[in-house]
Amino acid sequence: MSSPVVSDKNKHSIIDPGLCRCCRSIKKCRVLTLEYDWRGHKEVYSDMFMDCFGLMLSHLDGDTKECGVCATCVARLRDASAFRHQVLQCEQMFLASRLDTKEELTSKIEVEVKPEPVCDDCESPDDDDMDNEDPDYTEAVEEPQESKDKLPEVEEVKPRTRQQTKKTMKRNLLSKVHRLSKKLEKMLEKPEEPIPQKREKEPKPPPKAKKKSPSDRDHMIYMNAVTIVQNSYVCPFQNRISNYYCYYCKDQFVNPNELRDHTLSHDTGDFENMMENKKIPKIDITRIDCRLCDTKIGDIETFKRHISTVHEKNIHQVDNEFLKFRLTPNNLSCTECGSVFPYFDMLKKHMVEHFGTFICDQCGACFLEQNSLRTHIKSHSRVETNFPCDICGKNLKSKYSRYLHVATVHEKKPTVNCYKCEASFLSYALRNRHLIEVHGDKRTFPCKLCDKVYNRRKTLMEHNRRNHLKVYRHQCDLCDQRFYLPSRLKEHMATHTGERNYRCDLCDKTYPRLQSLQEHMRAHTNDRRYKCDICNSAFTQNGSLKNHMKTHHQGYDLDTNFS
Repeated sequence: MSSPVVSDKNKHSIIDPGLCRCCRSIKKCRVLTLEYDWRGHKEVYSDMFMDCFGLMLSHLDGDTKECGVCATCVARLRDASAFRHQVLQCEQMFLASRLDTKEELTSKIEVEVKPEPVCDDCESPDDDDMDNEDPDYTEAVEEPQESKDKLPEVEEVKPRTRQQTKKTMKRNLLSKVHRLSKKLEKMLEKPEEPIPQKREKEPKPPPKAKKKSPSDRDHMIYMNAVTIVQNSYVCPFQNRISNYYCYYCKDQFVNPNELRDHTLSHDTGDFENMMENKKIPKIDITRIDCRLCDTKIGDIETFKRHISTVHEKNIHQVDNEFLKFRLTPNNLSCTECGSVFPYFDMLKKHMVEHFGTFICDQCGACFLEQNSLRTHIKSHSRVETNFPCDICGKNLKSKYSRYLHVATVHEKKPTVNCYKCEASFLSYALRNRHLIEVHGDKRTFPCKLCDKVYNRRKTLMEHNRRNHLKVYRHQCDLCDQRFYLPSRLKEHMATHTGERNYRCDLCDKTYPRLQSLQEHMRAHTNDRRYKCDICNSAFTQNGSLKNHMKTHHQGYDLDTNFS
């Protein structure tokens, strides 16, 4: 295994290859003890393990390649840290609400319950005492306003003399109770100001004002993206299999320069209605610049400061409103770490390392969008079902695949539309030929590692994966051979089992591989497609031509003409 490579930028230090200390996978890893920047926050993964789980990882000062953590485990750790932070915030809010409830109950008890003992003591005078009116009692009830203001001092009132009778004392108490009850009624109808003032002057602000729920943050990200797209020259787009599509009208482009020029013809006001909140938009930031003035701007953060200070547009304090790309016809660079990729699909998969937040709980796979995660989760519980064609019996993987098969193979219906005119075709190859011959497109995709040239980007990608990258994921259980396609592995297994499942309907010969049967069928149709350039001899199989060259034209360079 080659020695690990660590990038120069500490912000994005990557070990390749490295050992993940969490899942023991050998892949690109980040260093546990280094500090990284993620969405404006500093994070050290060894410290996050200690904070979340109280787990102190050992031997972190040793070899760098053994102190790594992969992108999948980093995303899981971020979720755990965010969940811990959420629980702590909720506990703080719960305790604050309990304290507020206790203070409110205490204030109510002071107002409502305090006079009750006095009333209980004074509600039991005899009826005879109430019938005998006293001048002192009448005089006490009709006291002027000045005496009413002294009501709170009623508890300090004492009998005037020791010779005062018991009945007189009860009458005095009744008079004080009447005055106090009137005062309480006024307080209940119109509370005094000190009670609400006390609540307003509380030093603690409501916890809910500080906390931003995920939905609020998503809305701020959405509004920022709308503001940036509508007031700058950035280019939103969609993609499929390394082809670019206009965000507004879904026209297809291969050259990103043509995509940018075409997007300028659309009204950016439509972006707000077309953008989906739960799907991160992809934005080309090759040209940013302000639409409201002539200022030239080359950075999103600089544009956000410009649009908020100069043009007074509302920009929320959030980062990563969208996935940023700088589209070029050839090699594509990551705007976060500078890594270079030959195709957009490879760059998009790489962006998961920077922004992937949706993780599969079963296998740990990470995704940029929630819809991608949902589709992936279905693959775990998917039961293999075949959808056979009613005409030829071929098994298809889905109803839509069966519909396309019947439409193109049996009914000969054109299902591939030209995005520049109203023409339709049976295959993508025919449409590409139409684009070249009718619309003048230069649809040539040369391989950078050999001299092969293709008219479809997808075919070029398969060529690279098969011949240069050697992506052979299907391995034989009985030997060490690997294959690019599962069908090739199935044909190879016949060499171990001795099965010859491919039979010729004309001569009953059997073959272990479909390709061998197809080559044999040329002998019945007299399809001599392999011709000798020297003597014009023709053969049905390429091997027969090579044998002819060896026996009849020994001095001819076979590698130059028959590779």
